[in-house]
Amino acid sequence: MITTEYRATPTDVTTCEACWREPVEAARVGLGVRDLLCLDCAEGGYLARVVQFPPLGVYGLTAAKVKMGKHAGGPPQLPPDPGPHLPSPPPTPTPGRPPV
Repeated sequence: MITTEYRATPTDVTTCEACWREPVEAARVGLGVRDLLCLDCAEGGYLARVVQFPPLGVYGLTAAKVKMGKHAGGPPQLPPDPGPHLPSPPPTPTPGRPPV
């Protein structure tokens, strides 16, 4: 259903979601979705190009990618080669000169 009488909310876009050029003049409502379109795109039946905020974010993440995050295997671990060990005992600083 296309209507030109709709209530705008503070988070609504002001540019047509199909052409991204013209100002919003109509809303197409159906199946829990509301597309904000210009009159030409609404009358032409054009689809909105993007879903602004899908359930898993704007990057198209899937549930599998969310579970395999950076620290999916527990707390952070050391890298495979942490480098040389620190000297023991640590060197004493020299007054007036920065440690090297």
